[in-house]
Amino acid sequence: MIRFVSIALMLALACGCGSKSRWQHAAVEGKVTLDGAPIERGSILFIPTGQTQGVATGAAIENGQYRIAAADGPVVGTNRVEITASRKTGRKIQAAMSDPGKTMDETVEAVPAQYNKKSTLQREIKPEKNVFDFELRTK
Repeated sequence: MIRFVSIALMLALACGCGSKSRWQHAAVEGKVTLDGAPIERGSILFIPTGQTQGVATGAAIENGQYRIAAADGPVVGTNRVEITASRKTGRKIQAAMSDPGKTMDETVEAVPAQYNKKSTLQREIKPEKNVFDFELRTK
């Protein structure tokens, strides 16, 4: 959750309010599964890499699907893709920033590092609408 909030804040700061981007952006959408099941809630981030310049952009994954309109989409060119999602462990932990004794469900990152922090995923964003499905595996 902290990572998702950080991504949202980074995107808000990078995009600015109503400013016209100097980079060409494109629409992107698709499906994301983990071990064959749709990711219920998560996030996807497109980060320009290589010769591609621009700002990172992302979106929420809901019920295995994500969609970013062209105006807010990733920059055209090569982008590294990071995907995150959490899962409950079944344990209760002390709730952060709350009264002592208040607990919450413990969650951990469900997506292997090779798809997020150490992502090896890359996609070439074209000027037209792009559809990228990601079938991730934990094994």
